[in-house]
Amino acid sequence: MWARLKGFISQDFFPMDVRVTLTVALLCLFGLQAAQAQFSPGELSAAHQHLSGLNNCTQCHEVSKVIAGAKCLACHGDIQKSLDAKAGYHFRISAQRCVSCHKEHRGKEQSLSLLNEQTFDHASTGFTRTGKHGTVECSSCHALKNIPDPRLLAKAKTSGRRTYLGLSQSCISCHADNHNNIVGRECQTCHTPAGWEQVKAFDHSKTSFALVGKHAALACSKCHQDIERKEQGKPILFLAESHDDCIPCHRSPHRNAMAERTCTSCHTPTGWRTPKPGTRFNHQLASFKLTGRHTDVACEKCHKGAGVGTTSQSAKVVIRKCATCHADYHKGDFASKFKGDCERCHTTAGFTPSTFQLAAHSESRFPLMGAHLATPCGQCHTRVNKGRQIFRFTSYACQNCHKDRHEGRFAAEMKSRSCGACHTPRDWSPVNFDHTRIGFELAGKHAGTGCSACHIHRDASGGKVTQYKGTSPRCESCHKEVHGAQFASNSRTDCSRCHQPAGWRFLIFDHARQSSFSLMGKHSRVQCNRCHREERRGTVSFVRFKPLSTKCESCHAPGTGNVLDAL
Repeated sequence: MWARLKGFISQDFFPMDVRVTLTVALLCLFGLQAAQAQFSPGELSAAHQHLSGLNNCTQCHEVSKVIAGAKCLACHGDIQKSLDAKAGYHFRISAQRCVSCHKEHRGKEQSLSLLNEQTFDHASTGFTRTGKHGTVECSSCHALKNIPDPRLLAKAKTSGRRTYLGLSQSCISCHADNHNNIVGRECQTCHTPAGWEQVKAFDHSKTSFALVGKHAALACSKCHQDIERKEQGKPILFLAESHDDCIPCHRSPHRNAMAERTCTSCHTPTGWRTPKPGTRFNHQLASFKLTGRHTDVACEKCHKGAGVGTTSQSAKVVIRKCATCHADYHKGDFASKFKGDCERCHTTAGFTPSTFQLAAHSESRFPLMGAHLATPCGQCHTRVNKGRQIFRFTSYACQNCHKDRHEGRFAAEMKSRSCGACHTPRDWSPVNFDHTRIGFELAGKHAGTGCSACHIHRDASGGKVTQYKGTSPRCESCHKEVHGAQFASNSRTDCSRCHQPAGWRFLIFDHARQSSFSLMGKHSRVQCNRCHREERRGTVSFVRFKPLSTKCESCHAPGTGNVLDAL
């Protein structure tokens, strides 16, 4: 372009003063364009237009460093919050840098994101698109109407840009509740991603009407008729007639002959023709109804002296509590709290399993949390006194059940908070210990190092033992000194003068400030090992850093011409 314009200006029909003026103007124009191209690799996207200009480069870029992401997160607080909460897609890929997926300087109209919706692995977000989710367009879920957080929603509306943030993985966040919250909000309990019609086996025993006998083979719509109707726009509420007795669904063939008695006094769900055991007397009409294993107990077990056909008053038994017939297995442990009411933990189906579940345990003096939730009852409630389990404890301190792995080294801490000073019920590890309390913050690679890498020492016999207290914070206590004591002062080497916890190769050594030889000119581009060479001292190899001569001839041989070019 420049050559063509130069030839055009050189034509004789332009006066000399005009040719000079045009030449100067073109030189200025091309010079400005070249300078701009040198400092900016391209125009910023529309979202970052407010950061345009050479004075704003350091708003995103770090001087002499790659874009690590810290400055990105300083502006993009929503991403920072998800990282702090250890949740979401960005937390799952937090090992990557922001620029791996977001590219700038590609032009005002270009998107910052390199996301390809067709090839994106949705499983990497923690939500795998299975079943019908696999055919749904991204925009169907990632829509403003599905963002529950009003702050994120307002921000998305104001920016006018597409966002993938802010969605919940619960079904209700995208789908309407067609049951009016009658069966809860956990749709996956009954449904699968294959479709709403693909219903899992529903455990009817968790309702007030367990399906047994012939009821178990009935279609749901036989009782829940709103399923069959499926009226457009109306929720399915699983309504059913009262099941206190059979009459709402079954027609009585006895007309009024049995009007004062219920069907279940003689019949069972096994079938109308299968009479209920012991129908000679309908025990359900008595004050003590027979349920569970009581239905199989012979009459004379409770009614002492009773026999077949007995109707005498002597056969009557007044039963108010279980202890009337059953011995107290717990030997009075629960006498004061439950007053001998066995039904607080047991049912007539049997003394085992107990109905004392996690919810009830949470109301006790020791709520179950973390790993305790998966611990078998018998592991804590051990059997003593000829096989009887113990349920009442005088102390709930950790050391009552767990062995002290630290052999008394933390006796003072154990008196105040027991093991909870460092551990949680979730697991013994990871340890909830604030390392800054001891004056040694775990930063850089120290943060990812296992405790045992530093807190392992050898005892007098040469065996390895775990030791937390008394560990030296100095680098050489864990790391080998590889410089041959060149930087030692009072027999100690301060590694932090040149190195960072991020890694040995992350140097902070300032040649101008920390040495007597500033690197200028071509020296600034010379590799360290060109001047600092490896030496041997006996059987030990090390790189010589000091002392070194600063004279030119110590590195450059005389007569080599331009010594800087020789570098």
